[in-house]
Amino acid sequence: MACIVNIYFKDTTKRDHSPTSPGERAKADLLYGPPSRRSVQMMKMLALVVAGVCIGATNGGADQYPSRPITIVVPSAAGGLGDILARLVSEKAGASLRATFIVENRPGASGAIGSTNVMRATADGYTILLANGASHGALPTLNKKLQYDPIKDFAPIARVGETQLALVASTKLPIKNAQEFLAYARKNSGKLTYATFGHASAGHLFGEVLKKENGVDMLHVPYKGEAAAIQAVISGEADLAMIVSAKPYVDQGQVTLIGTTSPDETAAYPDWPTLASQGIRGFTQARGFQIFLAPAATPKPIVEKLANAFADAISTPEMKRKLLELGVNPATEKPEELPAFYRSLVDQWRSIVEASGVTAE
Repeated sequence: MACIVNIYFKDTTKRDHSPTSPGERAKADLLYGPPSRRSVQMMKMLALVVAGVCIGATNGGADQYPSRPITIVVPSAAGGLGDILARLVSEKAGASLRATFIVENRPGASGAIGSTNVMRATADGYTILLANGASHGALPTLNKKLQYDPIKDFAPIARVGETQLALVASTKLPIKNAQEFLAYARKNSGKLTYATFGHASAGHLFGEVLKKENGVDMLHVPYKGEAAAIQAVISGEADLAMIVSAKPYVDQGQVTLIGTTSPDETAAYPDWPTLASQGIRGFTQARGFQIFLAPAATPKPIVEKLANAFADAISTPEMKRKLLELGVNPATEKPEELPAFYRSLVDQWRSIVEASGVTAE
C-alpha cells in the first residue's frame, strides 16, 4: 500500500505587531525564532507524524492489533471437537497476544452457515474461522452451489492438527478386527447398519468408500451428532459406527475397535491399528483437519501475527498433551509451509468425496 501525502505549510505564528525597527525584529526573533527556522522545524515534526501514519497503513494496522475482542466462528455445535479446540487454543494464544477471544458456534448445513458468515466478514482480523475437513474439504465438492471457495476466499492462519475417525462395532457382533469384520459383513451382505453423525459427514464418506473399495454392502443410518451415533451402537440399535470421539468408549469396553481411518499410526492413538494396515482398501490418504482461517483480504501482517500466536500455543508441551488426549495429532508444519499443505488437504478430500459416490441431499 503506497502512502503519498502532500504537505503545505503556512507560518501562522502570531506576533503582537509587525516589527519594523532592527531592535524589534531582533527581540521577536529571540522570542519566536526566525520564521524560516520555525517553518523548517514544524515541517520536520509534521513529516514524522505523517510517516507514522504511513507505516501504520502499510502494515495493515498490525502494530495496534488487536485492540478489541476477536471472534472465532466454529461452524458446528457447542460441545463438539471444534468447539473444544477453539476454546483451548485461543485461551493460550490470547495470553501472548494480550487479546480476548470469543467463540461463537454457528452450526448448520455441514459448516456452510458459519463459513459463509466469516467469508463475508470485514477482513480486519477480528472475525476468523475454525474450519474442518467437512466444511472446507468435502462440502465444496458435494455442494456446487456453495457460496465460498475454500482456497480463494480464505487465508490460512494455523492448523491445529490432524483428526481421524474410528470404525467401532457393537460388542454383540462376533468380530474383533478388520479381517473378521470383512468376512462377517460379506456373509451378512445388506444386513449390517453403520451409524454416523449425519449425511455427507466424514463418517458417511469413509463408510461409503469402505463399501465400494472392499465389496461390502451396509446400510448407512445418519444420526444428529456423534453422541447419538455411538449410543446407538452401545445399545445395539446400530451394528457399527464411524466416529471421531471413540476413545472413551473403546477404553471402557463399550464398543469394539476395528481400526482408524488414518493412513498410518498417529501419536494420538499409538496402539490403535489403522484400517489400511489391516488390509482395508481406500484409506491411504484419509486425513482430517482442524484449521484457523481468515477472510482472504485480511492484511498479511495481521495473519502472521495470529499465526505466530497460534503456532506458539499449539507447540507447547502442555497443549500437545491435551490435543493428543482429544485424539488430535498436533500440527508441526512451519507457517510458510501451511498454504501449500492446506491446498493438498482440500484436494485430498475432493478425491475422497468422488470415491465415495455420496451426493448432497
